[in-house]
Amino acid sequence: MTEVELVTSRLASHLHDEVMPWLALSLFRADRAIARAGAPEDGSVLAELAALRAELARSLERLRHLAASLRRVHRAAQLRAALEASVACGIGDADAGAPEPEVSFDLSQAAILPPDVTELICQVVREGVANAVRHGRARNIRVELRREPGRIRLEVADDGCGFDRAKLKDLARQGHLGLVLLRQAVRARGGRLRVNSRPGAGTRLLVALPLVRTQYRS
Repeated sequence: MTEVELVTSRLASHLHDEVMPWLALSLFRADRAIARAGAPEDGSVLAELAALRAELARSLERLRHLAASLRRVHRAAQLRAALEASVACGIGDADAGAPEPEVSFDLSQAAILPPDVTELICQVVREGVANAVRHGRARNIRVELRREPGRIRLEVADDGCGFDRAKLKDLARQGHLGLVLLRQAVRARGGRLRVNSRPGAGTRLLVALPLVRTQYRS
């Protein structure tokens, strides 16, 4: 059973075992209050209605919490699916003869992201994976997404052959513009992109993006 299926199953059990009984009790009390409405001299009617309102309010609050949880689960599943698709595209963009790497994800601290942030992160993942496979011949790649106050951090790390960062400008002049264009896109969204690498030590692609759009940073 996947994580999403497990959470969904727990939520379904919670609905059945806790929320639905509260609603059933509320309906029973509503029926009883209606039956007593013809006898206004009975002061317990107001007490019943007050209790009914309290039960309904509690039930509604529970449902709101459950709905929010379901939305978070759904968006988390969508985010993982989008990142997995980006990884697959990145591997597909690499040379046909390149070995297919093992890719692991750490999204345990990911946030619910604005759509434009999700799109940009997927672009970074695709380019990072493609470079790791095409140039680094990486066998293992890790994609980590982490929320920090006001921003989201992405790391794409591989165990490939790495490269001399001093040659990045030379690569750009030779027409290898992937990282250059990514850096421009990230900076236009108010974020920062950093590349850590050295020969024989793999490569780490680090991106920090604000969750709220900010102006370009020089």
